[in-house]
Amino acid sequence: MIQRFSWRMIVGVAVVLAVLPGFVALAGEAEKKPEPPAEAKAASAPAEKPAGLVGTIVAVVQASRTLVVDVPLGKEVLRIGAEVTDKTKLTAAGKAVSLDRLNAGDRVRISFRRTEAGDEAISVEVLRSAKS
Repeated sequence: MIQRFSWRMIVGVAVVLAVLPGFVALAGEAEKKPEPPAEAKAASAPAEKPAGLVGTIVAVVQASRTLVVDVPLGKEVLRIGAEVTDKTKLTAAGKAVSLDRLNAGDRVRISFRRTEAGDEAISVEVLRSAKS
């Protein structure tokens, strides 16, 4: 009986040693995620140029260089108060304009980004002037 036990033990250890490297190699496979195709990466990556929101200017505060725009979102309205910086691109009819050219009631497309200090306008394009 001791001989049978020893023989089985030797065979078992040999089988374990032969199969074990294969299981160790497969152990990390379940944790790996497949790499998405390049097209999917490009589609899911954030756009270089943020999409603009179309709304109506509610107020232009020259002293603080702030623009307040109401953007309709279904039944709700998103009110954006964005600081206009030196880097902000202001345009009307494809030409650059200054902040004092913007008026309450103007229909605009605004692109902005969130910062720790608040919203910052990236670009403001006048689509329809309130004075027209």
